[in-house]
Amino acid sequence: MSSEVVRIFDDQMKCVGQKTREHVHRDGVWHETFHCWFTLLEDSERYILLQKRAEVKKDYPNLLDITSAGHLMADERVHDGTREIEEELGVSVSFEELIPLGIIKTEIKQDAMWDREFCHVYLYNCDRMPAFTLQKEEVDAIYKIRLQDGVDLFKGNKQEIEAVEVYPDQQKTRVDKADFVDQVDYYTDVFERIQETIRK
Repeated sequence: MSSEVVRIFDDQMKCVGQKTREHVHRDGVWHETFHCWFTLLEDSERYILLQKRAEVKKDYPNLLDITSAGHLMADERVHDGTREIEEELGVSVSFEELIPLGIIKTEIKQDAMWDREFCHVYLYNCDRMPAFTLQKEEVDAIYKIRLQDGVDLFKGNKQEIEAVEVYPDQQKTRVDKADFVDQVDYYTDVFERIQETIRK
């Protein structure tokens, strides 16, 4: 991972050079990521699909997060981000099938990491549940939540919601904000953008 090189930016998203992925997280340098959110319409209800990050992950193990996401390398452009979907989930999606939700700035600062990202966020509306083949080093499971429940949770209207594991097992559980990567503002923003896009 330390040898992976990414483009780096100032806070206005002007490219100012390149650094290793390790160094951008150590130094708090702005860089680019690709995010893809899967939704599923099932029995007239819109669901969000979430990945549960692998237990072996260095950052945020066992937490619920974006369906698929990853860093854009220095030699990649946004459309190359679709490789993350196939690598993590085993699902082939073309860039032309994705709906852009915009670029969102996020920042998480912890003791040993300062992660500052320009996130290129996309939506993929599934017409049926995908056949997942998960990358074990990255993803332990896939869950679904009602989109409206997700909005209510991160707006503070609900303290916990139901999440259903859809792969590899089939079981229900209750989750709250602490079960997600700590990005409340990001999730609130994205879920509202998804709702607005679906209404159009």
